[in-house]
Amino acid sequence: MKKFNSFKQKKVIGALLAGLLLTGAVAGLPAQAKPAEAKKKEAPGVLVNGFKQTLPREPIVTEGRTLVPLRGIFEAMDANVEWDQYEQTIKATKGTNTITLQVNKTKAKVNDMEVELSVPAQNMSGITMVPLRFIAEALGAYCVYYPDQNIILINEKTE
Repeated sequence: MKKFNSFKQKKVIGALLAGLLLTGAVAGLPAQAKPAEAKKKEAPGVLVNGFKQTLPREPIVTEGRTLVPLRGIFEAMDANVEWDQYEQTIKATKGTNTITLQVNKTKAKVNDMEVELSVPAQNMSGITMVPLRFIAEALGAYCVYYPDQNIILINEKTE
């Protein structure tokens, strides 16, 4: 049998033997269950002026933005909603505020001022989903997300 005299040779052989031992030990173990996948976070609850909203579809989070069904949120905020099927355009009016959005477009208008959206309105299975914070603030309300409770509060500003 060949002798290994150098420290470097002994170190390499030791590492190889340790690797073989570990491989053999691991091969003899039963397969472990995969780590539990991260629990899918529930859709946030939405309260408008203190009332929990029952929306026709759960809110969804896209690119860090919460989208909600347009009709449900506009009506909860007492806004008049018009839908142009041909142009895929939404127009909402409340008091002196008018919002115009187009599905899949990141440009919107608030009182004739153009605004860039980080996430556009989207049509999902026949329901038009709109960015909640933008809508709430454009209609003159405060919008606050409480992550600990997973709730979004919309409160209209009082004059």
